[in-house]
Amino acid sequence: MEGFITVLTSWSEETVAALVLLYILLKAFKTVIHTAGRRPPGPPAWPVIGHYQYLKSGLPHHSLTKIAEQYGPIVWLQLGAVGAVIVSSSDMAREILKTQDHIFASRPAGIIGDTLFAKGQDLLFSPLNDNFRLARKIFTTELLSQQRVDSFKGLRRELVLKTMRTALEEGHANRYLNLSDLLHDQSMSLSTRMLYRMDGHAQNKELIEIIRDLSSTGFLVKEEYFPLLKLLDLSGQLKKLKKLSERYFDLMDSIIDNRLKETTKSKSNTEEDFLDVLLAKSNISRVQIKVLLLDIILAGGETIPDTIVWAMTELLRHPNVMERLQNELDDVIGKERLVEESDLKKLEYLQAVVKETLRLHPVGVLGVPHVSIEATKVAGYDIPASTRVMVNFYAIGRDPKVWENPLKFDPSRFLNSPIDVKGQQFEVLPFSSGRRKCPGMHLALVSVSYTLAQLIHACTVSLPEGFTHLDLDLEEKFGMSVAKKNPLNLLIQKRLPSDVYGRTELNVSGQ
Repeated sequence: MEGFITVLTSWSEETVAALVLLYILLKAFKTVIHTAGRRPPGPPAWPVIGHYQYLKSGLPHHSLTKIAEQYGPIVWLQLGAVGAVIVSSSDMAREILKTQDHIFASRPAGIIGDTLFAKGQDLLFSPLNDNFRLARKIFTTELLSQQRVDSFKGLRRELVLKTMRTALEEGHANRYLNLSDLLHDQSMSLSTRMLYRMDGHAQNKELIEIIRDLSSTGFLVKEEYFPLLKLLDLSGQLKKLKKLSERYFDLMDSIIDNRLKETTKSKSNTEEDFLDVLLAKSNISRVQIKVLLLDIILAGGETIPDTIVWAMTELLRHPNVMERLQNELDDVIGKERLVEESDLKKLEYLQAVVKETLRLHPVGVLGVPHVSIEATKVAGYDIPASTRVMVNFYAIGRDPKVWENPLKFDPSRFLNSPIDVKGQQFEVLPFSSGRRKCPGMHLALVSVSYTLAQLIHACTVSLPEGFTHLDLDLEEKFGMSVAKKNPLNLLIQKRLPSDVYGRTELNVSGQ
């Protein structure tokens, strides 16, 4: 009852009145809303809001995991006016994302897709249609192909070294820094330079401000589940999203206009940025170009640095794992040079650390909702057409029926294991699977692995004075990605012989 009261008391009288009206309408049209059939089990629903409190109160992925523990791996929830199914096991994920992917690979129409992505003309929020197939092809064969990602290897190295230089300068001055802030700056620089070759430019700063405002506004929109509240917009969230969309579209228009004014000259594959590639396409519109670029900014700008912070947190909490990783780096790389991307495939324990981090801390815990395009059955239950489906990747990676000691951070479980994180096995799905699998998976894995390897191999990382590994917490904050709630403040200093840093432009003033 507390959850119900908490949700209602957080809303105004006008909101509650509108919800009561909505409840009456839902009752009047229950034969439309509730199609007959054997539904998946679920907890009792509250009047008016149904099960919406499980999304609104606390951390949704935790609440939904607890529901699955009680009611099973497939659960029915009534989220206001929206019927939804939550799946929380590898078997159910396989059914949704592989066996019946042709039914569940579409996206529901919604406020975010309509407002920010021009009614789903991007890839992330596009329904299963010709636009989706075209966007998917562009992403997988051109923008985020392995060849294209490899072409930005020099840029990734430049930005990682820049990050390390900043960290080492702070460390030399005996100053602690917030690792998340540092890595988010690196990630946004990488994204914007891949997109349109700008870093430090006024337009780039404007874009970063827009993305930060968008993150703080949030993607959980109340009116998505209570459509009658759209006209009221009591929280002001719809107005904020609309303004952010307008700012982003205006900014990208100016960037595109400037690019079109540039003298046309032939560019090699390694010189082209994503904007060049998209502008060369005759079969996509300017609007599509803008929303496809926004997909990349949102998908990578938060998730990559948040994953690295989780990995570093777990390594610091487990000194034996940190030591084993450093020993592997010293054995394979030595102490006379820095890690290069070409070394990553030889670092088996590093790869295991990354996989274990993604298992325990998948930053896209619920992904983007799917929707059934027709009625079907899953595990013997009737799933009506237009049902939203959320896959709880967080619960799947911590399933005690699959993983021994599931809450323990133990990278060795991935050594000599057939289980990978690339969407072919369903026991761990940080990048989802099927038609909606993240096309930026290769870029994410190489970026996380390379940055983490450099920090662990070339740097000594220390906690603030008086703190030990036992003081580190794993509290989360829920947003566009699930990040560490409390800052990870670290003292980062040199670990290798000084001449190694000099040869790689990492000399720190005064050293």
